[in-house]
Amino acid sequence: MSDSMTYSDVRNFMVDGEQKVRRADRKFTIFKIIVGALCLLLLVEVILYTMVIPSKEPVKISFTGLQMYSPEEMYRILNTNTNQTWSNFDSAKAAAILADCPWIESVSVEKKFPDSVSISVKERVPVAATLLNIKGKTLPVQIDESGVLFTAKSGASISHLPLISGLPVEQFTDGMRLPSIYRNFIGQLAKIQQLPQKYLATISEIHISTKEYGGFDLILYPVHSHTRVLMDRTFSADSLQYMVVVLDVVNSIGSNIYEIDLRYGSVSFRTRPQ
Repeated sequence: MSDSMTYSDVRNFMVDGEQKVRRADRKFTIFKIIVGALCLLLLVEVILYTMVIPSKEPVKISFTGLQMYSPEEMYRILNTNTNQTWSNFDSAKAAAILADCPWIESVSVEKKFPDSVSISVKERVPVAATLLNIKGKTLPVQIDESGVLFTAKSGASISHLPLISGLPVEQFTDGMRLPSIYRNFIGQLAKIQQLPQKYLATISEIHISTKEYGGFDLILYPVHSHTRVLMDRTFSADSLQYMVVVLDVVNSIGSNIYEIDLRYGSVSFRTRPQ
C-alpha cells in the first residue's frame, strides 16, 4: 500500500476541517448570543428593580428644619398622601405651596432618584407678638425679626414673647410686612433677645405711640412697677439698662410718679395728682 496522499484526499481533508471550524464558529456565535441575551435580561431586571419599580412605589418624603409643625401637618398643607409615587410628585408645585405659607421663611424641595424627596424648611422665628382685632375677634399674631406678621399656630403660646400694641395695622394679611419705619425697632428687639441679660423680661408691654406728624415713640410698661416709661424709637440694650436703673430709684423713694420720660437725652417725671 502506498502512503502517499492524492490531491483529492488533501482537498477532502481541508473541506472537512473547514466544516468543523464553521460548526465551531456557529456554536461559539450561538453561545455568545445566549450569553448576551442573559446579560441583557439581567440588565433589564437591574433597571426594573432599581429604577422603574422604586419610582412607582410610594414616595419617601423627609423633612428637615421643622420646629412647630409636624410631618403630618406638612402632608396636609401639600395636599398629598403617603401613596403618591415618586414619578408623579411635582417638586416645583410643592415648593410653591410651602413658600406661600406665612410661617415659612424659606424652603427647598429636592427629588432624589429613585424614590425619595427631601424638603428643607426654615420656619420664621417670632421675636415679638401683637393682638389684632379682626372681624370683632382678637387674633394673636407673631412678628419675626424682618417685620413679617404671621398668625400663631393654633394652641401655641405667645406669652414668652414681648407684646407690642398700637401697631397701625388696619387690613391684616397673613404674611404681610410692617412698614419700613418699624422694622429697625423690630430688628433691635431681636438683637436684645440674644443678649444674656433678660432685659425684655422686665417689660409686660411695649406700646407704639404714633406721632401726629410722622414717626413714633415707645411707651413701656414694666412688669413690677405701676410707672410707665416713655422712650424714643432708638431702642437698645443701653436704654433698657438705663430704664431699669431709673425705675429702681423711683421705686426706692416710693413716690407717686406714674410716668418717666427718657426721651431727648434727659429724664423727666410726671406725678399723679394728690
